[in-house]
Amino acid sequence: MFAVDNHIGAGSQPVFNIKIPLAGLVGLGTALAALAVMARHGFDDTGIRLGSELPWRFASLVFFLAAVAGPICRLTPLAICRSLNGLRRQLIWSFCASYAVFLGALLLPNTLGGVTHEDATAGMVLFALFGGCAAGVMAYAAGRDAKARLGDKVRRALLCVAASFFWLTYALTGLAHISGPHRPDGFYGVSLSLMIVALLLRFADRFVAKFRGTLAIPAL
Repeated sequence: MFAVDNHIGAGSQPVFNIKIPLAGLVGLGTALAALAVMARHGFDDTGIRLGSELPWRFASLVFFLAAVAGPICRLTPLAICRSLNGLRRQLIWSFCASYAVFLGALLLPNTLGGVTHEDATAGMVLFALFGGCAAGVMAYAAGRDAKARLGDKVRRALLCVAASFFWLTYALTGLAHISGPHRPDGFYGVSLSLMIVALLLRFADRFVAKFRGTLAIPAL
């Protein structure tokens, strides 16, 4: 479904002339926002639920940006693509950082204040393990040294599998909230729509690449 672009980000670029990379800023900001939501509700069940939903939703938006940045830059001659093209690796790491905050918000609150929440089921732990492993694989495969250490085909395959896992996770979650007996929430409809748009853009990108005879078919 997804493959890897050989030019996936030129490297870590400072944002606003400071040394903290974009991924670090995104991860820190997401963590502070989640903690603020939890603290506002006294770290009760409602606060924990809202505090974990925030990074989940934000991570889905960052994932969408990481998935469409390459295709948009290759399909359209927008001036913003010159700066966006150099941040594509940082976008992937930003997603991994925000998703890691989601996992922390999902599991760590069970130890806060000695309170145990029954929502920490075996299924949740298994989901967190799979998601954490996929995020770790994606973050490593997007690094500068991954191609030299793993080879380009292996690197592309790892990113493909990890990206496909997260796309399916967000798409199926959105579909379940739309069709299942959940509280009405327009976000999941938007999230599912964004995943479909990302997939269509990537298919269009691959089609144009094949039409032009590009050797390296681009992707995430």
